[in-house]
Amino acid sequence: MESRGAAKAVSLMMIIMLAGKALGLVRDSMAGSYFGTASVEGTAFNYASVIPRQFMDVMFASAISASFIPVFNEQLTNRGKKKAFALAHNFISVILAASTVFTALCIVFAPQIITIYDGGKNLEAIPLASSLIRLMFVIIILSCVAFSLTGVLQSLGEFNAPAAMGLVSNAIILVYFFFFMDRFGVFGLCAAYVLGWAAQVMIQLPFLIKSHFGFRFKINLEDESLRQIGVLMIPVMVSTWVGPVNVLVNGKAALTDARGMEAFNAITYANTLYTVISGVFVLSLANVLFPKLSVLAAQNDDKGFVETLSSTVRALFFFLIPMSAGLMALAVPIVRVVYERGQFDALSTTLTSDALIYFSAGICGFGLQTIMTRAFYAMRDGKTPVITSTLAIAANLVLSYVLIKPLGVGGPAAASSISITAAGVIMLCVLNRRYKNMLNTILAIDLVKMFLLGGATFGVAYSLRVAIERLGDSLAIKLLSLAVPMVAGSAGYFALALIFRLPEARMGLEAVKRIIAKYRRQ
Repeated sequence: MESRGAAKAVSLMMIIMLAGKALGLVRDSMAGSYFGTASVEGTAFNYASVIPRQFMDVMFASAISASFIPVFNEQLTNRGKKKAFALAHNFISVILAASTVFTALCIVFAPQIITIYDGGKNLEAIPLASSLIRLMFVIIILSCVAFSLTGVLQSLGEFNAPAAMGLVSNAIILVYFFFFMDRFGVFGLCAAYVLGWAAQVMIQLPFLIKSHFGFRFKINLEDESLRQIGVLMIPVMVSTWVGPVNVLVNGKAALTDARGMEAFNAITYANTLYTVISGVFVLSLANVLFPKLSVLAAQNDDKGFVETLSSTVRALFFFLIPMSAGLMALAVPIVRVVYERGQFDALSTTLTSDALIYFSAGICGFGLQTIMTRAFYAMRDGKTPVITSTLAIAANLVLSYVLIKPLGVGGPAAASSISITAAGVIMLCVLNRRYKNMLNTILAIDLVKMFLLGGATFGVAYSLRVAIERLGDSLAIKLLSLAVPMVAGSAGYFALALIFRLPEARMGLEAVKRIIAKYRRQ
């Protein structure tokens, strides 16, 4: 019953997040049609939107929830809700103060930050980007508060409100695109992004009030639990740099390509699309898993910890392998359908889809690294993720500049995939040495089966796509070249998984049978 409850929680969260991500794709499609990959205004907006997110991820976002949740759950489990809430008030107050000071410094030195990031490649975009980014830096403060409140809600078992944050935020931005973009332009668009992040904070407040969480600004640096979070937060911050730093390095490397600004914008669009698609399942799973692992670790339940983590790894690969294969096979029609309109032309599609193919190859690595990192955080082990993240960042830095020449815009994307996959595999091996039952022969054989089925999925999807594209270039053909291979590839993967007797496929079939039986009874 517990596993069914967890499955329902993940499923509902995935549905909510999927709706939010779908709106995010529409949002990015609108941005692509307005700006394309060659406009100065588009480059300035990408700088202004990407850099604050990278600063936010490097300095605060992941570190907040990853360091706060284990200590908060320990307080909740061992000392009760009152003590846990007191810790939360103190922690959020400190984070709010620190993020405000950091944001103020970023606003003051905005032109210098843009110039360093750009490296003199697009001097014409720097003045506009400097003005836009001063407004966008406010997102750092709002995100710190939002992620802190998310940590409280997820620890209390409320996952749907945090999952809906993206839905609300993207809806606000889309309203602006449809009704106000022509009137207020790119400055108004940045203001809409800030308003969207403010809404991410506001949507969580009713659920916090329902849980009797009344925030009070109070800073007590002598609190021992706060010190525990601080000790964990430093290595957590370093270990979560792999994603945002990779994005930063990939963008810088793309600027060295012959296409310069177009390559940078293409890799930005590709990374956003990749993150949206892969993040739905991975982050849904990680958000439900992390508080549970934190509780199991606090209770010293090694058996439950290993069983939970092992089953999660199986489910992760079962879903991500066909997703990776499908994205690689269908990168061109996906980019064409999502972005190609207005200023986003056929060349933009080619550049963006090239990058997306190589990003997609690393989806399994991204998922594994995310789950493994959460496992180490739950165990209060920040050292191992720090080491693996440092190695991954170094590998990405070297490979991005090495591969940009032979692979073009796909080079930095390939470097990101290789480095993040290596980090995930290393952490898995470390955990397997610590817990001997993590990996076994059955799991290894099933993983080989999944990868073989993923190869078959790629073959089916790619062949169908090529065959359909030969029929013409109309909108209907473009949609068919995406929809038919996607459905056929997914159905074929699931059918073969049943034939190969993968447990996840049988569980999925049983779930479908239960749904049908329930529908018939009604």
